[in-house]
Amino acid sequence: MATGKGVATPPLWPVEARLAALLPDLLVFRKPRESEHELATAQGVLLGVHVTGFTALMDRFSLSCKSEHDMDTLAHIFSYYISDIVEHVLCFGGDILNITGNVLLALWTVEQDQLSDIITLVAKCSLEIQEKFGIYHTREGQDLQLKIGLSAGRISQVIVGDEQRQYLLVIGRDVDGVQLAQRLAQANEIVLSWNCWKLCEQYMFEVEIMREDEAVKLRDMRIIDPFDFDEHFYKCLDYLPHYRTSAGKLFCPLLYPCPKFQRLIFHMAGDILFAFLLSDILRTALELDPDSALEQTLRKHIMKNLLKKIDEGQPMEYISEFRTVTMVLVGLEFHKTAWMLHLCHLIQEAALYISTVIEKGGGQLSRIFMSETGCMFFCVFGLPGDKKPDECAHALESSFSIFGFCWENLAETKLVSISITSGPVFCGMVGAVARHEYTVIGPKVSLVARMITAYPGLVSCDEVTYLRSMLPAYNFKKLPEKMMKNISNPGKMYEYLGHRRCIMFGKRHLARERNKNHSLLDREKELEAFRMAQQGSLQQKKGQAVLYEGGKGCGKSQLLAEINFLAQKEGYRVLPLKLKEADSKQCFYAIQTLMAIFFEIDMCPAYYRQEHLHKQLHGMVEESLHCLFNDLFFVKFPSSFKVSHMDDLTRQKKVKACFFQVLQKAMRETPLVFLIDEAQYMDADSWEFLGTLLSSVPIIMVMTLTPTFTLCGWAQHFLQSPQATFVPISKLAVTSLLRMACWELGVVSIPQELQM
Repeated sequence: MATGKGVATPPLWPVEARLAALLPDLLVFRKPRESEHELATAQGVLLGVHVTGFTALMDRFSLSCKSEHDMDTLAHIFSYYISDIVEHVLCFGGDILNITGNVLLALWTVEQDQLSDIITLVAKCSLEIQEKFGIYHTREGQDLQLKIGLSAGRISQVIVGDEQRQYLLVIGRDVDGVQLAQRLAQANEIVLSWNCWKLCEQYMFEVEIMREDEAVKLRDMRIIDPFDFDEHFYKCLDYLPHYRTSAGKLFCPLLYPCPKFQRLIFHMAGDILFAFLLSDILRTALELDPDSALEQTLRKHIMKNLLKKIDEGQPMEYISEFRTVTMVLVGLEFHKTAWMLHLCHLIQEAALYISTVIEKGGGQLSRIFMSETGCMFFCVFGLPGDKKPDECAHALESSFSIFGFCWENLAETKLVSISITSGPVFCGMVGAVARHEYTVIGPKVSLVARMITAYPGLVSCDEVTYLRSMLPAYNFKKLPEKMMKNISNPGKMYEYLGHRRCIMFGKRHLARERNKNHSLLDREKELEAFRMAQQGSLQQKKGQAVLYEGGKGCGKSQLLAEINFLAQKEGYRVLPLKLKEADSKQCFYAIQTLMAIFFEIDMCPAYYRQEHLHKQLHGMVEESLHCLFNDLFFVKFPSSFKVSHMDDLTRQKKVKACFFQVLQKAMRETPLVFLIDEAQYMDADSWEFLGTLLSSVPIIMVMTLTPTFTLCGWAQHFLQSPQATFVPISKLAVTSLLRMACWELGVVSIPQELQM
């Protein structure tokens, strides 16, 4: 199996031990609290190990992969490599918090006056890891290397979730510090956060200051003889209550270098003895007495798919497999001013909603972790027992729902980004016998992480997800190609707009473009109606509407394209919009979309929308009313006292009044033309608004209608306005049709016998 020999769990292990092997000591030995979601803070030292080159290695495999065996080999390389690192950290008393992708995070929890001693211990552990495992040469020619970051100080922990499923999250400035240190480190380097440097015994370290008040690079420690470190090591063990001793003897990693010693035992006694010795040496958490309450607590932190296999007694090595899944990564970036306690409440609220929505769609919220930019939620569709034929569609629709909820309901959220990929991955155990995790590995996992950075502020997906979803093409928007680190060919990317968003964004177009080579045939009468409307708006200082009615194929869209060209040529600002039948069911969205085009926020990046809208509203609408547009345009202006005391009806009236005010001011500078194709699909509220606008603002509205549809009452009322002109579109003469056919065919004439 791809998990390697080091993860083969002995069949005699009780359920409690198998659960504990999947979880950190921080959870196994966690003391009961009044509230499960209480924020707890302790002093500690964090070690972050980042395996570099793994994404590039996966990219090579993705280009040459011909069978499941190739992906299995890839997983085996990573698991075998990471297992040695896990065992080494455990030998030094570290608690493996998680193995997320190609990053391992470990914690030493101690008292404040013990921090300096533990930093020395962790620094020594890091130097040994770099010495023993810093470079791993693969047969594929892509080396795996390590970047290590250390941080120390106050580490906060919180449990988020509900009674069925829970997640441990470590959070705080020093968690950010270890991530910064990792990022600043180059391959084969160890970097200490500035706070870690301030707390350590600085005389023992040879360092290079990288950035003042940010980080230092650890070069070496001033220890002449390895046995000089023994006394310090034994001293530190007194600070680590859960460190394993064997038969009253301390296991010192310096006396028995972890991998060599353990491999010697393996050769002497075989798989089972090897596993028991490992568990005996490395973790006391695996030898706890049976405790039903503890078991129930631990079960909440493990995915139900995995629990089912554990309950069935399946060996861990048989849980691993190669399968096709769909992955969703949700990234929330919070404002820097958010308090930690409030931040935890926001993450809890997000976790509950995300897990509920994802599970309804047949997926699982696999893990939650903090990144440099915020909080990440990693979800997987298609795990054993959850496979559905339409998982890509479920993933997209769930993601769109999550995006809307987080953006609209989490007050301190600065940015919401979601990426989705689909493809074959390795799903299984990674780590060592004493501590391992269920994870997914593959090129698509790396891609989903890169996409969330490349396309911030939107729901993005790869081409495979786009094609497999079988959703309408108009629900998507092709994204520009972007370079992604260590991803040689990411393929086409798409933004998923959802139905509601595609109504408002990306709709600045008409069905037809004007033919530059040929003028419009026999439409002088129809164009004259538009010219009369232009004159009427200037003379009467009121709006004018021209409604062209004609059946399909009569040339309505070509007529609109010509009017679009003529209006812009004469200095008008044109706002074009084509409606669809499904749009008629959404209240007020035709006006919502036209105003999004007017404010020029329909085509700008989602994360820039609020800033751009603020500039547009400045000087036109008072600041306290900006929050009225939050739900309409997916923005998050702070709620004002004035608006918070309005009821829904008053808010709706105020929004319309603001639109009237903005359009009136705009008309003083540049005349406006609304072009609405297929206006029979416009909702009643938008017809009502346009009717009022027609009598108060000298704007020109040009619409097309299909006669077979019955119009609503407000549309009928609009047509009866003295400012509205109804123009039936007549059929083209036979001679005009012949001329058009010649243009399309690129010929001078058509033989008489074909003119039927």
